[in-house]
Amino acid sequence: MLTMNEIKGLKPKERQYEVFEDSREKGTGRLGITVGTSGSKTFIFRFFWEGKRQFMQLGKFPEMSLSTARDLAKFYGGQLKSGHNPKIELAHEKLARERVEQQEAEKGSIKQLIDSYIWKMKADGKRTHADVLRRLEKDVYPVIPSATKAKDVTPLDIKQILTNMIQRGAVVQSNRVRSYLHAAYQYGLTADLDPMNNRQEVIFGLTVNPVSVVPRQASAEKVGENWLSKQDLCRLMESFSEAKKVGWMIGQFLKLCVYTGGQRPYELSVSEWQCVNWDEKTLLIIADISKNKREHLIPLTDSALHILSELKQRNTANSKYIFPQRGGLKPLRTDSFSQAISYYREQYPDFPFFIGRDIRRTCKTLMGELGISKELRDRIQNHAFQDVSTKHYDRYSYLPEKRRALEAWEVRLNETDTSSNVISFAL
Repeated sequence: MLTMNEIKGLKPKERQYEVFEDSREKGTGRLGITVGTSGSKTFIFRFFWEGKRQFMQLGKFPEMSLSTARDLAKFYGGQLKSGHNPKIELAHEKLARERVEQQEAEKGSIKQLIDSYIWKMKADGKRTHADVLRRLEKDVYPVIPSATKAKDVTPLDIKQILTNMIQRGAVVQSNRVRSYLHAAYQYGLTADLDPMNNRQEVIFGLTVNPVSVVPRQASAEKVGENWLSKQDLCRLMESFSEAKKVGWMIGQFLKLCVYTGGQRPYELSVSEWQCVNWDEKTLLIIADISKNKREHLIPLTDSALHILSELKQRNTANSKYIFPQRGGLKPLRTDSFSQAISYYREQYPDFPFFIGRDIRRTCKTLMGELGISKELRDRIQNHAFQDVSTKHYDRYSYLPEKRRALEAWEVRLNETDTSSNVISFAL
């Protein structure tokens, strides 16, 4: 058997030569050492397979110890006794290892996860997909490089993203970004095995959602409580378009939102003229733009029809949109409405503070004061009803009931007497 002193004492010769141990056990191969002409020494394993002599390099001496070399030789000898060629087995192990490494290298990045989630949002008709993508790109990639594997993102990475936002004062938005990231990872957890997902180009290999353990900032989320009085609402409708940089069309947009009972600004802004039925006096919010993906038929009062008639007359670009951008090819952006509100508040600092969402809440509240039932107000504003009957069976439009309520609402808005006339409107 070889010893350390014997190995150290092996001298180089004119030609490379080998020295082998003799374990006196047949069929298990031999441990040996090759001595090069320069004096370098390498552990080798020699064995016979199908009558042919074969060699395997184990490692350099003294980097590899004699005991380690013996352990390897013993392991390969055991494979020989079991009828396996250790050289072939080693090649298979290397191939399997390379395959795993390749699969790991091909795992989807955080950017691919976000892009796939945005694609899913678009496929599901979620109209906020562009805004979600913009927010994620703004706040995620400065902390997590876009090429980072999605599976390698940790809760600490997520925490740092949200911490950066909170430190700059965007506490509420940090909750939004957290929600978007959580939804993206939930999508990724099932995307690899989703039978409906035949678009999947990458495998994410996710096993956990790193966002789940990062808490949201509950103190930042306050239920909206701001709403305008009837007098302030009417004052706003009269003076809105007169503010600098607001303009006539945005003023008409505000009025139509109010006269239709507080419809969602987005749903009105992207509606087309073909959805207006002048004879039936209705405006149809089609399912593609409706938040709950169900058609919503809005009865139009005389005031609403008058607004639409004026808009139609001034539609010099012959746009298909009721509220077009300059040139008529695209619909009005809702952030233009938000910007107009900012301009109005700058010019009228004495006016009660409000944002775009408060208009919808104001209509809901004032219609309630008028005596319109909550259920009917919910139907006018196209809220989603979660009961089984409504979700699966009730397809009645409630058009007559909504029309009577909006006509009473119109009277209330247009009256000069500020006293409250309460009338009962229920389904």
